[in-house]
Amino acid sequence: MSTSRRKERDLRIDFFRGLALIFIFIDHVPDNTWASATLRNFGFADASEVFVLLAGYSAGLAYWSMAERGDFRGAFARASRRASEIYVWHIIVFIASAIMLYSAARLFQYPAYVHNIAIGGLATDPWRTLGSAMLLFYQPNQMNILPMYVVLMFWLPVVLVLLRRSVALTLAISFAIWLVANFATVNLPAHHRETGWFFNPFAWQLLFTTGAAASVLVRRMHMPPPQVWVLVLAAAYLIFAFIVAAPWVQYSWLPDGRLLSRELVEPMSKHDLSMWRFLHVLALAYVVAALVPKNAAWLKQSWACVIQTCGKHSLEVFSLGTLLSFFGWIALRELGSNQMMMLAVNVAGIAIMSVTAWQMSRRKQIRVPQRARTEPVLAST
Repeated sequence: MSTSRRKERDLRIDFFRGLALIFIFIDHVPDNTWASATLRNFGFADASEVFVLLAGYSAGLAYWSMAERGDFRGAFARASRRASEIYVWHIIVFIASAIMLYSAARLFQYPAYVHNIAIGGLATDPWRTLGSAMLLFYQPNQMNILPMYVVLMFWLPVVLVLLRRSVALTLAISFAIWLVANFATVNLPAHHRETGWFFNPFAWQLLFTTGAAASVLVRRMHMPPPQVWVLVLAAAYLIFAFIVAAPWVQYSWLPDGRLLSRELVEPMSKHDLSMWRFLHVLALAYVVAALVPKNAAWLKQSWACVIQTCGKHSLEVFSLGTLLSFFGWIALRELGSNQMMMLAVNVAGIAIMSVTAWQMSRRKQIRVPQRARTEPVLAST
């Protein structure tokens, strides 16, 4: 594979990953009216599914060259380092969030800041709760995506081994694990949830693996061009999901005002990645990939570049967004939840995330030339 093709960047990946991070921040602010405009209101899936699918796709692009060389030991070491980084960021977010929310609960005499996020165990049984948090068995509300991501990074080297043998075999094994997770209720244990982790990694690995498999097909040039009939089918499913999920749609002439029966709607589990949600995010990805060129002109505009920068630093921006969502909750609760405050909280949060990502990219650009200047000196010693 040529260097130019390897270095060519698909602008859509960073843009939609950055957009997913912004949506997650908005969705995580309790009672946020802006959340009515995010993805979760227009179908079965939400920004979490988009984030995990693109995480798998990006991981496949980043690690596949090592798999092609047969350097699976190096891939495992690199994935382990990344998992460690994610783990450290999760613990930092957990501790910082606990300090912020406990302080707010005490200052404003509002215990819900602690209890609604399920961190009350830190006061009643601090050592056991902290130990469980370190082992990832204790995951407060809105702090459960990164633990799943840690597990997925350890799963990645296995995916690479399987993908080198066969993409079809990889997807078949991944789907079999998903089936076991859903129908045998297999999950990792959680300190405060009887059913286990909120994001069941045995189920969500299917989405991550599918993203990685898609990236390998693209690298191998085995991905067929968009088919009209598949595009029409995917678009039809998106329309169907929108009609079913849109909160403002009411069907008074249907039983319970539902387009689908309760028996079909209730199993749309986010915890175990129901097939409804899985197919929705795949259909969305296919339509976007077919209709939006990877270097579309609008993706190079300044506003799109801001969102792409957030996507390039997804771990740090996600962690910051989690803290900002708690801060936004406190601000809306204590200062009022009128439209001006709602505007201020959302705009300020997105701006802080964007500026932070821009600063990180700027520092990275400064470090790269410095390393380039020192490499010849280091090589000669």
